[in-house]
Amino acid sequence: MKQNLLTRILIVLSIIFFHKTAPRAKGFRLKLVPWDSPNSPLYPGKLTPLEKYQRIVGSLHHHLNSTHLNSTINLNEIQFPVEHQEDFRYSVDVKIGTPGTYVKLLVDTDGSFMWTQCLSTTHPPLSSKTYKKLPCNHRLCPKQFGKCIQKQCVYTIPDKLSGAKFKLAGSVDKFHIPGSKSQLDIVFGCSTRQYRNLSGILGLDRTPVSLLSQLGKKSGGGYSYCLHKGDSYLTLGEDISSVGKKVKTTPLIHNDHSTFLNLTDISVNGKRLGLSPSLFTLKNGGGVMDTGRPYTMLTKKAYDKVNKAFQRHFKGKLKMIHNTYWNLKPCYRLPAGFNKYPNMTFHFEGADLETEHTTIYEDTMGVACMGVTRGRRTVIGAVQQWDTKFMFDINKNVVKFYRDDCKDDTKE
Repeated sequence: MKQNLLTRILIVLSIIFFHKTAPRAKGFRLKLVPWDSPNSPLYPGKLTPLEKYQRIVGSLHHHLNSTHLNSTINLNEIQFPVEHQEDFRYSVDVKIGTPGTYVKLLVDTDGSFMWTQCLSTTHPPLSSKTYKKLPCNHRLCPKQFGKCIQKQCVYTIPDKLSGAKFKLAGSVDKFHIPGSKSQLDIVFGCSTRQYRNLSGILGLDRTPVSLLSQLGKKSGGGYSYCLHKGDSYLTLGEDISSVGKKVKTTPLIHNDHSTFLNLTDISVNGKRLGLSPSLFTLKNGGGVMDTGRPYTMLTKKAYDKVNKAFQRHFKGKLKMIHNTYWNLKPCYRLPAGFNKYPNMTFHFEGADLETEHTTIYEDTMGVACMGVTRGRRTVIGAVQQWDTKFMFDINKNVVKFYRDDCKDDTKE
């Protein structure tokens, strides 16, 4: 069914809130709500659908691509309020220290470190009774990214936006989990920098210092999500419920601490493009699933073939225009009532991901654009992930997925 542009915006741009899981689930649930809701700290006020879309797409250039726990804690009781910021950023409000200060951390599923700004306006370590410097001999101070300075572990990590490196002071303190009386001793980095309205980053990749790794078995060793036009959840833990579903499985490829998928080819309207699997190897950037990027991004050779397939599909139906809309091209003049858009299939090792969400269009403007961009690596964006439940099992090195009504994912 054809959707207008505003509906598409509400699907992709979401605010996350940790929510209690159903009895079967063991872990954290993060609720997805539109970023332009009045509940968002970055609520822009009343904007037209086009103004909202231009604000979002224009900010994509700034998108981030890129201890021991209490053994008695029950993760079923943990609730994290998580909000979605502008340009597809997801943040979580966490209380750190004793008595505690709230900090807003960007949720980065492809990120490594968990760090926060440690200034008087956020988390002043000297004012926390439980703050401790991370000692140089700690297991989470490895030589590859940790250095001993004045008896404290200091991390040096790259900024995913600029590539410039900055330092984090290794720290340990209490993390207060909303909805739970429990507190966790978590290793994180302290920095003097701040990213926009956020205090820092909450990394969730396989790096030992990430939250997912520090939680270990207590997090279930994985995460899942199901995107659609309304509320949804990102879950850390055992939330893999697929009874009666046609579940597909493809292996995960690990490079250091990052997770990639083995994409072998792409089809448009059921016809394979005959792309070389080498285009998607780690040497060429690999392939990842990214809920923070709106559209799929492909390297030049793959993008060119997909573009030609789209042009063949629209030939005789739509007239190509030379203007660029929403930083997308090619674009076409859209006549009233048109709804014959192409579908795409991503052929992974042992599993095919099918999607009908391939074109971005606006009826009032009379414009439709191919929802695929060109870049230096392969990323399956959020639009192409709609209406599919994804379950990343890091322990078993697989990702499972199936077509689903993601509205059901919001039920208790």
